[in-house]
Amino acid sequence: MRRSTIRALAASAVLALVAGCGGTSTGADSPAGDVKPGQGQVVRWGTSTIPTSLDPATAGDAVQYVYLGLIYDSLVDADYDGTLHPQLATEWKLSEDGKTVDFTLREGVTFQDGTPFTADAVVASIEHFKSPESLLAGSLALIESVEAVDDLHVRFKTNRPAGDLPNLMAGFAGMIVSPKSLKAGNTSTKPVGAGPFTVSKVTDAKITFEYWDGYWAADEIVPRGVEVGVFTDDAARLNAVKSGEIHAAIIRPNQLAEAEAAGLKTYEEPAATAYGLAINADHPVLGKPEVRKAISNAIDRERISKFLLDGKCTVSAQPYPKEHIAHDDSIDEAPYVAYDPDKARAAIRQAAPNGLSVTILTPNVSAYQRLSEVLQEQLGKVGITAKIEAIDYADLLARKRAGDYDLIVTLFTASAPDVSTWAEQNYAVKAGSGKFIDPRIPDLITGSRRSADPETRAKAFGQITRVALEAGTNQVVVCLPSHTFTSVAGATGFAVNDPRRMNVP
Repeated sequence: MRRSTIRALAASAVLALVAGCGGTSTGADSPAGDVKPGQGQVVRWGTSTIPTSLDPATAGDAVQYVYLGLIYDSLVDADYDGTLHPQLATEWKLSEDGKTVDFTLREGVTFQDGTPFTADAVVASIEHFKSPESLLAGSLALIESVEAVDDLHVRFKTNRPAGDLPNLMAGFAGMIVSPKSLKAGNTSTKPVGAGPFTVSKVTDAKITFEYWDGYWAADEIVPRGVEVGVFTDDAARLNAVKSGEIHAAIIRPNQLAEAEAAGLKTYEEPAATAYGLAINADHPVLGKPEVRKAISNAIDRERISKFLLDGKCTVSAQPYPKEHIAHDDSIDEAPYVAYDPDKARAAIRQAAPNGLSVTILTPNVSAYQRLSEVLQEQLGKVGITAKIEAIDYADLLARKRAGDYDLIVTLFTASAPDVSTWAEQNYAVKAGSGKFIDPRIPDLITGSRRSADPETRAKAFGQITRVALEAGTNQVVVCLPSHTFTSVAGATGFAVNDPRRMNVP
């Protein structure tokens, strides 16, 4: 059975391990050996944020996948490069006009409360996700109706071509919730899914999960439980692994050497994420394309990668690694990543002759704060006075959705849940306005949804990226980081964001 690696998008909450002691490695670790299913030690790992909700409808951001992925399975599974695979749905088919999508469901699956997993359960979850209070309602606005054809077949009718719907079903929108849980109205605090673990305890600093032996692939589960603890400080998180307080955690690239020197295992994996600067295109000055281009020219990406991230962050103008389906090799990135402070300074002086002052919002996580400080310094050299405001991640998301920001230092997850959805949400001048940084973008997004064929969609994705860059993108990529992790020596069976096969001493 395959486990979703889309969870790797949750870069603030990933862990993975490999066999052997010391050294940075890639690839999945060795199996857990002869440990019986659900009888391994409780796996404890560290992350940097706590969920805003355990209901997929209100979870809010891809970083919460590390939690919700233990509770829920999705209809579709997705690799970090954009490849789709079956999970709760075994197959899907797009109609000739692209406005009907049929899903065949996996037989013999039950929810953690004993309720059978059927097409009716899928209908109930989708209707819940489309409700006005759901954060998924916008991305699911394409769905006109969802119908249970029979117990194992679901039909979606859409108001536009829906080549992106299978990708959406690999995200929060595909995480199917027990109908009983939805009826009880307490999914955000007492979630019930069809995944391998149930939630046993929730505090402000830790969530505890227990193995569920009714899982449809229970034989592949090793630990009897998982504990996810929150450490907003990078050094504290690494020290917790050193001391044995936790078994594994995400670390920053510049912590790899320290982890190896301490005798810990380290792991490095490519990622479909990007460090970047989100610019409010509805701002009277930042809304000008020449100002956004100047901000990009003000960023010394090579220096940030080399000195802040130990060279483990690939300079790029696109928010996708070369391995990803949406990456376009034909785009000449050089003009878009060029460090040219003189050009930037002149553009800022012309656009804002009385000076430009902005606020950089950043999560109160040390890695983002350090990046914000470097960007603050670099922007200052071209005439932009920036102050930094570090806030709770949930508050940051709320302010971003409300348009209450100037600049945000963030981690772009530009393929979650689908490239076209991310483009629709992020290249808009203002959320829900229907106005984009370039008027060509809406038609390009529509074109990317006319087919579910990966190669056809890839060409359309490249066009979207190219046009956004030409328009002075409001989603300025700094660099593409590798995911870097560490664990205690002796841990086996680890894979990116997948603790189900983990065996720890």
